Parts: sequence; structure tokens; C-alpha cells
Amino acid sequence: MQTANTPSQWGAIHQAFHWTIGILVISQIIIGLWFSGIDPKDPTRGEAFALHASLGLTLLLLMLARLFWRLRNPVPELPDTLSQGQKLLARATHWLFYILVIGLPAGAYLAVSARGRPVPFWGLELPGIIGKNEALADFIIGVHVVGAWTLIALILLHVAAALRHEFMLKDNTLRRMTPLPLRAQPNPASVPGPQAR
Repeated sequence: MQTANTPSQWGAIHQAFHWTIGILVISQIIIGLWFSGIDPKDPTRGEAFALHASLGLTLLLLMLARLFWRLRNPVPELPDTLSQGQKLLARATHWLFYILVIGLPAGAYLAVSARGRPVPFWGLELPGIIGKNEALADFIIGVHVVGAWTLIALILLHVAAALRHEFMLKDNTLRRMTPLPLRAQPNPASVPGPQAR
């Protein structure tokens, strides 16, 4: 498999970004739901928060690296099984993923800073980048929650679309993000038309 993208398939580096980030995002959602349900007086909450924050900043760095790689490599063309409207929706969904997976941890960093606290990152304490402002922190956390539920909905839509492409349309959309071989696609020009009578 090639390292870089081709017009028909995502390269090994982009695939590694996709699956690593996907697994981490799902882990982050599970940890976030667990963290939000812990009693504030429970000492476990601090540990869960530190893990959630550390993983979030890791995702932020990975997504910025993935965005840099994507902008410097060709993007495989969307299959002809999609209408123009569906292609537009697919592109919008992908960019919304980028916005959310970059914006959620970046916003959380701001929210923790606005609480006047350091930001935990795998045993380190990163400094705040804005002054204490509880009202701003509450607002950002509210946006964070809405963004997280939006991300969950997008993931479900993304998985459903990938499965539809693989098992119903069989157009290689899912396979081009995996090491699996691409299916041979019929050439429309070679399909015989109706016989003349």
C-alpha cells in the first residue's frame, strides 16, 4: 500500500490517522459520559477528568497533523453512486468532523482556563491561556456538551453510510480507507445497451 493518497484510495498514513482518531474519539465519548456521571465529591472524578483532558488534547494534536497531511495530499474522488447532493453532504460531514474534533478539545482547554485551573496533560499541568471567567467557562461547557452529542450523531451517520456503501452499493467507499483490496467496478462504457430490433 502506498504511503500517500491516490485518486482512488486513501494512503497508509491517512488510514492510520483515521482509525487511530476514530478509536480515540469513541474512547473519549465513553470516558466523557462516565466522567459526567461521577459525583463531584468522588475522588475518581478528578482522575476521570485528567484522563478526559489528556486524551482530548492528544486528539487535538492528531487532528491538526491529519489536517496538515490532508491539505498536502490528493483527496480520493467520491464514487459515482452518489448524487451531487449526496457528495456535497459527504464533504460537509467530513469537514464538520474536523471542526468538532479540533474544536471540542480546544474549547475545553479554554473552559478549564476560564475556571482558573491548570489543564492536565498526561501528568503535566499546562497553563491557562485566558483569565478566570466563570460565566465564559459555563457557556463553553454548554457548547461542548452540544458539540459532543452532535459528534455522536455524526459518528452514527458515518458508520451507517460506510456500511451501506460496503454491503449495498459495493462501491469501495469503505474499502479505500482500509488495506482491503478494492472491488473491480464495472466500466459504464463497456455495459452493452439494448439490442436493436
